[in-house]
Amino acid sequence: MGARVGSFRKIARDGLLAIVLVATFGVRAIELGQPIVENYVGRQVPTAMVARNLERGSGPLHPRLDTAPWPNYFLVEPPLYQLGVVAIRRVTRLGLEPSGRLLSAMATVAATWGIFVLTARGAGRRAGLLAAGAFAAFPLTIRYGRAFQPDAAMLGAVVAGLACWDHRRYAGGWVLLAIGIAMKILVAPLIMVLALTAPRGRRRSLMVATATAVLPVMLWYAWAAHLVAAGSGSRASADNGAIWIGMLVPESWLRADSWKLAARFAAIRSFTPIGTVLAAAGLIVARRRAGFWRAWGLAGSFLLILMISKIHHEYYFLIVAPAFAVGTGLALDRIARVRGGRVLFPMAAVGMLAMAGWQSRGTWRTPPEWSGLAEAARAVEASTGPGACVVAPEALLFAADRRGCRLEWTEPAARRAAGEWGEAGVVADVRGPIDLVDFYRSRGARYFADLGDRRDDPRRLALHEAVRQRYKVIIDRPEVLIVDLESVPLARVLPHAN
Repeated sequence: MGARVGSFRKIARDGLLAIVLVATFGVRAIELGQPIVENYVGRQVPTAMVARNLERGSGPLHPRLDTAPWPNYFLVEPPLYQLGVVAIRRVTRLGLEPSGRLLSAMATVAATWGIFVLTARGAGRRAGLLAAGAFAAFPLTIRYGRAFQPDAAMLGAVVAGLACWDHRRYAGGWVLLAIGIAMKILVAPLIMVLALTAPRGRRRSLMVATATAVLPVMLWYAWAAHLVAAGSGSRASADNGAIWIGMLVPESWLRADSWKLAARFAAIRSFTPIGTVLAAAGLIVARRRAGFWRAWGLAGSFLLILMISKIHHEYYFLIVAPAFAVGTGLALDRIARVRGGRVLFPMAAVGMLAMAGWQSRGTWRTPPEWSGLAEAARAVEASTGPGACVVAPEALLFAADRRGCRLEWTEPAARRAAGEWGEAGVVADVRGPIDLVDFYRSRGARYFADLGDRRDDPRRLALHEAVRQRYKVIIDRPEVLIVDLESVPLARVLPHAN
């Protein structure tokens, strides 16, 4: 009889794990067809451009963007995520954007499973289930667990790889770790720190695995350096490398605004205030069961401090999400065991879930500033030829399936965009968005296109008015403005141009 009861409990617990995993996927699969313009658009759209060009035959060694100057290679990381998106699209026959969201959702499920496996081994199945549930519910993992970018896929590969390694599935674990590191090489130091905290019998093998798993991505960056050194096309990759080196300058750690933003992300926006308090309590109180995860949290926090100048990219906090999830699970498990736990446990768990749902509610809605994107894209497709060079926001270029020049709204961004052409002496002439449009016109851009006027965006209003006065308007509707740049002789735009 006792064996039957134990078997029934195991089946019930396995059923709970299945429910958690299905819910993890289901929540992120809502609105798969939503345009990829929520959260950090500047990461999603370039990733999608590379995926579409891979599907059209560009090849993984030349991951191309659709923004000039060409060839414009996206060398931030190997295009493994994009290759996965293309594979899913071919199997499912879904569109490219839904395929990307689907891959991120599947990767988040893998991370949720890995957290359960790693936690249950040392802290019990209930703590593992609670940790997995917390990870699935965090607003951060909901936002970026359905985004068209490789961060969720990186985390899924790394956590599942560590879980495989913990269960002596060494070949699968090594492959997953290599894939995760290739998607985000910043995670490599974190895994090395975790190897140092592994049980003695597995410490050396995990350190060797991490060291060798870095080799494939290092070959990629050697190839990327070769492409950059060739000097043709855009200087964006070289500029991006300089930005990453510059972030290590101590001056960037002294900006109060960056620290305030980091505190807001960690304490409120990413994990909910209740989740943050529970995570801290769980990692501190559960000493024996939380050593590995404390090391994860500390190492991940140190990486975030190093990247403080880029902390406005909220998705970097995914690095510490597993540690926060396990801390939350351990705290909830401890609450369930104490006197009064029958009351305190549901209050804490339901409170965190309710807060997570409230904070995540906007994830499935297209932001108001992009509400007219589909209509604008159709107008651009109808008004411009497939080979025309269009000055437009990256998201509009992607939605309209056009190649062109990236539109920017601030003076620093406009000067940086002009500098990517690698032409000495031209950047000084670009003092704002209209100068950037004129510069693009002198380099062969045929059309200007943007979403319609936004009364709450004075920079866009000013640019639109300047473009209307200088060039010939083709379409001027509430949802889109399209202008013919070639209607004005080049000498009138840039008198000094040849």
